[in-house]
Amino acid sequence: MFLTGANRGLGLALAAELIEAGHEVYGSARESAPTDLLALDPAGIVQLDQADEASVDAGIAALAELTPTLDVLINCAGADARAFGSPEDRRGPFDLDGETFTNVLRVNVTGPMLITRAALPLLQRGVDAMIINISSQLGSMEVAATSGRDTAYCVSKAALNNYSVKAAGALRDEEIGVVMVHPGWVQTDMGGERAPMTVDESSAALASLVEKLTLADTGRFVRWDGTDHPW
Repeated sequence: MFLTGANRGLGLALAAELIEAGHEVYGSARESAPTDLLALDPAGIVQLDQADEASVDAGIAALAELTPTLDVLINCAGADARAFGSPEDRRGPFDLDGETFTNVLRVNVTGPMLITRAALPLLQRGVDAMIINISSQLGSMEVAATSGRDTAYCVSKAALNNYSVKAAGALRDEEIGVVMVHPGWVQTDMGGERAPMTVDESSAALASLVEKLTLADTGRFVRWDGTDHPW
């Protein structure tokens, strides 16, 4: 398995769950030696900044030197407008400047696209390969109509869902599945303290879900418990 954003937050907790379950987990991080991830003793770590195409290509090339095949790709890394300097209360549809808006989309949409494209040869050599894109309830048109203060984040997750559906259709004949997962509203740096789910609760549920998803689920948008999420 290859898990992006495995150095902190939900990604780190998910890596811990999967490694504890006995899976061979490779993780990515922007820094070269992420202490918390190293402590989990993963199968390998690659340095990768998904906002930079050259970094993605170099990171996946490094991954290919560690493993010739990949059964599961989990695109977990992401960001909202606060990561690029937007104030907590200035993230509405008319607050953001173009650079910030574009930066969020670059991380949350273009990044997973570039990673998936680069990792595709490894997945094509895998067994029952699955691509799992960590999305959000805020990517749902139904939910975003009334919730979510960060417009760029909401738009990016809706776009990630659309990309995932397109990828699912394109890869169906190759028997590679693509699924979008809302991990819950989680107590991370992005989710905040008011979120009802702890990181441990979400990561445990996600690890269980990862083990259950098959090609029959391709194209689905699901919650952490495997139930369908409204579009």
